[in-house]
Amino acid sequence: MRLRRSTTDPLVAPAQVWGELATEARAGAIRLMAHLASNLVIQGFDSTHKESTSCLHESATPRSAPSTSTASP
Repeated sequence: MRLRRSTTDPLVAPAQVWGELATEARAGAIRLMAHLASNLVIQGFDSTHKESTSCLHESATPRSAPSTSTASP
């Protein structure tokens, strides 16, 4: 879905907004971005580091125990 901008909305650069924010508001924005980034990293780590059932060692065919040959020369 695309959002359409109204032609009457003025385009404001982020630098213009940031410059007008109070110090407390800037600190709050930085804390929010850090929190969101932290959550994204944690979720990304969890979702990319789960082993699928096809990779588990229990599902591999077990090897037979080593045996000594009983063949005669």
